Amino acid sequence: MPRGALIFCDMNSVVVASCVLFGLALLPAPAIRGVLATTAGSLFEATPFILAGMALSALAARAPCGPAAIRLAMAHLGCGCADGPSARSLPAAAAMAMTFGSFAALARLSAATALARFLPRRCKHHAPPESLLAQLSSVLPAATIGAVALHALTGVRVEAAAPAVQWLGGALFGVLAAPCALGTVAIAASLHVRAPLAAVGLLCTSGIADIRTFARSHAHHPQHDGSAYALAALALGLVAARGGDALVHPRFAFPLACCAIACAILAIVHRRARSHEATSLATPAIMLAGAILVAPPPVYTATQTTLTSLFPGERVSFTGTLVRSSGADALVRFAITCCRADATPVVVQLARRGRFKPGTWLHADGTIERAKGKRLALYARVLVPVPAPGDPFIYR
Repeated sequence: MPRGALIFCDMNSVVVASCVLFGLALLPAPAIRGVLATTAGSLFEATPFILAGMALSALAARAPCGPAAIRLAMAHLGCGCADGPSARSLPAAAAMAMTFGSFAALARLSAATALARFLPRRCKHHAPPESLLAQLSSVLPAATIGAVALHALTGVRVEAAAPAVQWLGGALFGVLAAPCALGTVAIAASLHVRAPLAAVGLLCTSGIADIRTFARSHAHHPQHDGSAYALAALALGLVAARGGDALVHPRFAFPLACCAIACAILAIVHRRARSHEATSLATPAIMLAGAILVAPPPVYTATQTTLTSLFPGERVSFTGTLVRSSGADALVRFAITCCRADATPVVVQLARRGRFKPGTWLHADGTIERAKGKRLALYARVLVPVPAPGDPFIYR
């Protein structure tokens, strides 16, 4: 392995491990379940995009241009682990569009593609695209960091920091950690709930102008493991059968079912293969644990109205958990766009303080009016306790 690749890998591993350990140290023990579930959700979300990219890569490899087609496939159809700007990954761009919108996805894809044209082609050996396990393993560190960030920032007033500090912090982390393209989307999705400017800074650098872009990475060899594929097939099948299982949006159920079938076939084909990489087995094991584990949604402590397009006089019917802060009450429920990593709180402030205990599930029916401080608040005519729903999330 070239010396530059060793330096890059060592720095990247140190940054990732330090961030994960520091974040876990800040979390209470019950939050560890939430970290596991959020990490698994990001991996489940990434799997259909990775398999789609692998299928297209296999077709591209059959093209007459040979090595050039393989190089192009690795850059644009994988998870973003090839040499150069990782944001050229089309599967990552698709995930980016689902989470942050088409404009943000197109801007990152265009910037990375433009920068790649000015970088020298230093990789002389064109390896075939990596295996599913290898690509999932490359997403795991970033997915874990994103999950830790989501739960570690709970209750922290990140918005109190100067905007420039938030942006620079996210941008610096993007440069040093340099996660793969799909991993970047997972981290940014977690950050934007509490520190949207940090998420913007991360997206401006990671995958475009980071260490991975300018360092020569070593060629990964495809690693297969029959047991790992079997675990992945079981985890994917469970989540698909449960309609997302509060880990991913229900619209992922059918793609995940297809992925479960693909992993089952890979498990049969590679039943005698065993990988020497620990993450090859650890990644599907985390996915299976997340599918089995029932983890609560993140905690939200602020009290403000975050429903969009509200206006005074509008009739609102809303169900959520009661949160009390600074003498004000609010109902909170989390909304998922793709997976738990991008779970965003939907908060409706109540105009009057109720008699119920915080954490109680309540159904409110009333009208939006201007409250003190000209804030929109719900004047509830009906406010009754209800059983906790089987799925605490709503889906956009």
